[in-house]
Amino acid sequence: MQKRMFAPFVIMMLILAACGQGGESGEASEQASEGGSASVEPSGPPPGEDIDAALFGTDYTAEAGTPGGTVVISDWQAAEQLNPYYSSGFKNTQVFASTLLGLFTVSNDGKWAADLAETVPTIASGGVVLDDEVGVAECPLDADAYAAYPEELTPGFTVNLDIKPDLLWSDGEPLDLNDLAFTKDWVLDPEQVGLVSGVTGWDLIDTFDVADDGLTATVHFCRGFAGFYGLLASNILPEHYMSEIPVAEASETSYPVGPSTVDAPTSGPFQYASLAPDTIELARNDNYNSCVGEGCTPHTAYLDRVIYRFYADKDAMIAGFLAGEIDVATDLLQGDFAAIEAAPEGFEATIDPAWEYEHFDMNFLGEGPGRGHPALTDTAVRQAIAQSIDKTALYETVYPGVPLPEQEPCSPVAPGLYYGTTEGLTCVEYDPDAANAALDDAGWVDSNGDGTRDKDGVELVLLHCHTGAPFRQNAGDVLASQLAEVGVGLTNTAEPTIFDGWTDVDPDQTCNLARGTYDTSEFAWVQSFDIFGSFYYTYHSSQIPTEENQGAGANYVRLNSPEMDEVLDTLFGTTDPQAVFELAAQIQQIHTEQQVEVVLYYRSGVRGLNSSLGNFARNPVTYSDMWNIADWFLTE
Repeated sequence: MQKRMFAPFVIMMLILAACGQGGESGEASEQASEGGSASVEPSGPPPGEDIDAALFGTDYTAEAGTPGGTVVISDWQAAEQLNPYYSSGFKNTQVFASTLLGLFTVSNDGKWAADLAETVPTIASGGVVLDDEVGVAECPLDADAYAAYPEELTPGFTVNLDIKPDLLWSDGEPLDLNDLAFTKDWVLDPEQVGLVSGVTGWDLIDTFDVADDGLTATVHFCRGFAGFYGLLASNILPEHYMSEIPVAEASETSYPVGPSTVDAPTSGPFQYASLAPDTIELARNDNYNSCVGEGCTPHTAYLDRVIYRFYADKDAMIAGFLAGEIDVATDLLQGDFAAIEAAPEGFEATIDPAWEYEHFDMNFLGEGPGRGHPALTDTAVRQAIAQSIDKTALYETVYPGVPLPEQEPCSPVAPGLYYGTTEGLTCVEYDPDAANAALDDAGWVDSNGDGTRDKDGVELVLLHCHTGAPFRQNAGDVLASQLAEVGVGLTNTAEPTIFDGWTDVDPDQTCNLARGTYDTSEFAWVQSFDIFGSFYYTYHSSQIPTEENQGAGANYVRLNSPEMDEVLDTLFGTTDPQAVFELAAQIQQIHTEQQVEVVLYYRSGVRGLNSSLGNFARNPVTYSDMWNIADWFLTE
């Protein structure tokens, strides 16, 4: 059976420098109310409000630009895969955001916007039509293929798609909805090897009927599916090119970072001119004839060329920006702002909220110290650990002089996302006295008098894993000091293979998230605009990597919560965005009650920019700053 993964656009929560299970929700609520917590006022769109205003109708408009010029974009990590179905890494997504597009994108003001599509279909417009009953069509795959899907069926639905007329691939071949239909079949091909994204949802489509002119299509889903917008926004692949490449070889040969990709077709405003490990050069795609948003005027890119330059490390990239070598310095966070704040004349440093949050994870596996400490399966212990963390002190130590984010870290949804809410949430506050009392009540006491709690001969010492990035090493030291105050040991450990995949490491590799060989970890999620993508793969028990599913799934904290599964199963089969939004509030409530992750702080994105760059519109989705690169131009 193929791995269940997510659509490339939704890439739910991309792991940046790091990556949840349940106890009894009632117990968690009681513990929170007894141990230093504070209720917060609701935020975000209230349930019952027409959600269309939050989802559609971007206010983005571009200024007409002056043709010509070259822009240099930099990162301190090098791209190594340019087929979006084989990589979701930020270092790669920046490049193919300029070259391989989808029907929809997310605008800088956080709305679904038409990209290659003419319009974004909605229920209100009649573009999305729900079936009257369950079982109008049978799902196309056999029952075994749906082992990870909820058993309860909900009514399917039809999506009416359109695409802008007269679109061409960079090699001059027609680009239409037949290419998207091909992409679906290609993803589902049983010969696929190495997919990191793209299966879930495509296999729920029983008919994909494209009109003779290729400009419209009727797509029917055999059951309800909350993630259909993210799915249908996936990058479109060129049928005429990909059909000539054996599917089993495509991960190596379709869009590698190498000379052969110069001839690979692109749909975006730029095409490949040259590719090397440290530099990818793009030239204007003169066949591009699109624009972002409904009613906009299609045009080719204003810039002549774009150069992606990859530096050996972050310090080298920052030095390049300060020397005036770079027009857009990417992949920087709030802790880097001071280093680029004194930008040279004609350049500027910016800092803006991003759809990212840093979190402290506790492995629910319970197989023993270093493989999910047994103590972490107890909701009371997780609550106590959360109460022992002084988030303000941690932030101020890791980011001295950087203002605290305005919003209190509580919900697992970064500020600005339409489905973020504090309704019904009880945020755990720093209260070491309450933490000590809760740990005593749970039976973890210092019986040896050595300052560390123990129970039944097992010490409460946690293997804490991270990549070794300086700010995480610093945070690990702060966490160790704070937890020591309540008798919990934390072994701060750096391991570069922490994010390696299931098949890339031995089963006993220390500090690997996929294998579950850790007790706690700190990392960040970049969140998707798609609710389904942001929650289902991360928290549903079917997404726990195991030997049986060959490591599929991103539920790295091994959350196995009936309460969470029930809501996520309902979410899976819910198509109406308004109902999906209301389910998101329940998910956030369960997350907070069970302390699936301790939300440490919300992150900001830092960019170094050429002040002459017009129409640059920082996108809160970190991997898509280039979402409107066709509109970029140089003012001087």
